[in-house]
Amino acid sequence: MSARPVASVAVFRRTVEDVTACSEPTARLLTPAIAAGSFAVLPGAYNPPTRAHLALADAARARGFDRVLFSLGTITLDKRESGLALDERLHLLAEIASAQEGLGVVLHNRGLYAEQAEALRRACPGVELFTFVVGMDKVGQIFDARYYRDFVSSLAALFDRARLLVAPRGELDHAAFESLLADEPARRYADRVDWLELDPRWRALSATAVRERLARGNPAAEWLPEPVARYLRQRGPIFTP
Repeated sequence: MSARPVASVAVFRRTVEDVTACSEPTARLLTPAIAAGSFAVLPGAYNPPTRAHLALADAARARGFDRVLFSLGTITLDKRESGLALDERLHLLAEIASAQEGLGVVLHNRGLYAEQAEALRRACPGVELFTFVVGMDKVGQIFDARYYRDFVSSLAALFDRARLLVAPRGELDHAAFESLLADEPARRYADRVDWLELDPRWRALSATAVRERLARGNPAAEWLPEPVARYLRQRGPIFTP
């Protein structure tokens, strides 16, 4: 299929401002999306988007979801903002999604997954199921009481609205996944958490590694989708040691 036209960075900048200004949990679909069905949601900082992100989306699509959404937030837990601006990342993800059927991009204004799920339900009332696709390095945060004001009710709200699909990350494999589900509080929701296998070559690739490589002045094109590599070449140096 031919790629759909993609809005300019300036248009996405205005969208970021609009979503940030909303006081209620808000999600905004930024690419054409179906109104019903099952959605896999891939939360991330995408700074920059990498081929590992695309591999994760492909693995989720292979599980039969009607739509896979790259999900960016105006608030990101445990992330220091630097490098590409949020509007640039949205533009790049929209360009990637425009070239493949079944991919989309969503922007939200919440850090906790339970609140993101609420925002998505409001934006897509006809969607039957939301499934957050997360790496093993991040899933521990979901079951960590330190991130919540009301841990018990927040977890209950999350799993009432969504499920989890967990992918390996680095050395964190299926054995680590089973260990997580063997203990509370994850064990309580084990029937709503599933495993997603991922090609081993992508398990260790991270946006952090890409940024570090680019900051040293080394090429990283083999780790990047073509639109991202092209944009970074045109933009010039941005990542610093």
